[in-house]
Amino acid sequence: MEPVVFDGCLGWLHPASGRHGVVLCNPFGYDALCTHRGWRRLAERIAASGMPVLRFDYPGAGDSLGEEEDPGRFEAWIDSIVAAVRHLRERTGVRQVSLCGLRLGATLAALAGERMGDIDGLVMLAPALSGRNYLRELRAHRQSWLNTPAGMTADPIPETAAYVEAFGFGLHGDDIARLGAVDLRADTRAPARRVLLLDASDRARGGALVDHYAANGVAVERQPFDEADRFMVEALYSEEPVVAFGALTQWLADAPPCLAHDGEFKGERHDGDSPHLTSERFVEQPVVFGDYFGVHCQPAAPRTDVPAVLFLNTGASHHIGDGRIFVLFARRLAALGIASLRMDLGGLGDSTPAARSVTLDTIYSKESYTDAMQGADWLVAHGYPSVVVFGVCGGAFVGLHACAQHPRIVGSFGVNLQKFIWDGADRTPGTTGLASNRVLRRSALSVGKWKKVLRGETSLLRVASGLAQRFARSLTRRAADFVDAATGWSFAPSEARSLMQRIHAKGAEVRLVYGEYDLGLDELKVQFGAKVSGLRAFTRVHAATLPKLDHALFTQAAREAAMADARQWYFERFCRRRAQDEAAWHGPVPVARSRVAVEPASQVTCSSHLDGVHQ
Repeated sequence: MEPVVFDGCLGWLHPASGRHGVVLCNPFGYDALCTHRGWRRLAERIAASGMPVLRFDYPGAGDSLGEEEDPGRFEAWIDSIVAAVRHLRERTGVRQVSLCGLRLGATLAALAGERMGDIDGLVMLAPALSGRNYLRELRAHRQSWLNTPAGMTADPIPETAAYVEAFGFGLHGDDIARLGAVDLRADTRAPARRVLLLDASDRARGGALVDHYAANGVAVERQPFDEADRFMVEALYSEEPVVAFGALTQWLADAPPCLAHDGEFKGERHDGDSPHLTSERFVEQPVVFGDYFGVHCQPAAPRTDVPAVLFLNTGASHHIGDGRIFVLFARRLAALGIASLRMDLGGLGDSTPAARSVTLDTIYSKESYTDAMQGADWLVAHGYPSVVVFGVCGGAFVGLHACAQHPRIVGSFGVNLQKFIWDGADRTPGTTGLASNRVLRRSALSVGKWKKVLRGETSLLRVASGLAQRFARSLTRRAADFVDAATGWSFAPSEARSLMQRIHAKGAEVRLVYGEYDLGLDELKVQFGAKVSGLRAFTRVHAATLPKLDHALFTQAAREAAMADARQWYFERFCRRRAQDEAAWHGPVPVARSRVAVEPASQVTCSSHLDGVHQ
């Protein structure tokens, strides 16, 4: 596979020698983040059967140019599918093209196919048949998330707002009305010569669409999509729907020859120039180095006196980050002359080969931070004297360990770090899936929570056992610290403190930020004390909580808070032209400093120093 760029969109071409090509149409937002690994494997499967495949990001999504808030995105998405078909034909010389879309991507593919009128086949995987129902689904997803501990600090979005969001990705303004008006039975008659519908729900409406297409001369086939629920979940747990993918690949391969676009078969054609995306403030280039993939964001006016930023995968998600935060932050930094690399670690995203499955042991392995150091090496080899890493959750862990080992990594910014040392589930039994102490204290005041206990829906014994485990770990750590301080002999050396000591000794800067209800705060207190006083020995290591910071940065407020805090920390630690940097920042957002910041008095920066972490 090779990266391609067309009409401001970044995509991947999976080459093959056949005359029938396929364009994959991504689902929307979080669905695309969750299914990226399986979607890539589908492209590889189809290409292996002899059909070249193009998969790509829509305008304002993924790595493509544009932002979520840009007007007219819905129509731009349909236009981009048309452009993708044109690019595939020009690049490979295929004589016939089919579209394959998932969820909203299937809806967009049908609308694009109807507009073009010369599409051979259309595969619709669990399509959004009604735009109005799809918007209701997005709102329901967000409301469900608000009722979880992760969504406790998020503000509700009124149904009358010109914004609909779920799990970090939203629709704005007129695009909401445009999508809400879509009904595939009314808006499409014959989007392709042949249609394969794999539906997982809304069977009655799906049956009506099949009848509608058949009445308009389309050869329609319908199959179940029973694997959808295991596919469309968090990227860490998403399973490739091998039965459905095998069936649709065979259906595409069985397409009869089409006379459209007949003529001499050109075969695959390569462009001489490296693909890149250009704007006034940056140039982005997809890069492949070894087994790894990344997007290099180069400022239009680069600075040579500051570190480049290396963005690392969040969990099993690919390199754009939840809510597309890495793309947004990279381009904002580019406006200040700061270069960056959004990297996929081994087996993740678009690195090669793609892992068939990913586990927590994979994410927190030594191999992961060895991979991250390869990204740092790439930046250094391309002229950047030093590197700062930025990661969320698992990415924060990987960045911290890479910072401890790589001589050119001079700083690490981590959001909601869950573990300093990976110990797996075996060394902390009874606490897996248990909410943070602060969430549990709040739940203890909730009548609804106690009703769940009385109904047997929540195990009070399990909660008590988990809390006892946490208390025992904390007590053991404090006892070991006391003996060490009193005698100089440690019967249980602190691996977390040793890690921080290595980072401190090499002169690197670290900032860890947490949401006020995040589980990572409990681990921070276990390792460094209830008031995190153990961090004060390391004057280059700082920790704080930020208001409105949910764990995965699903809300716009959380992403802005994290970026603003990271920006200020970066300026304070690594930039000399602080005032100029602040003035150059596009779209300023007030820095969301918490009243709970933990920073030694000798190292106070612009944030106020408090002597403890908020309880």
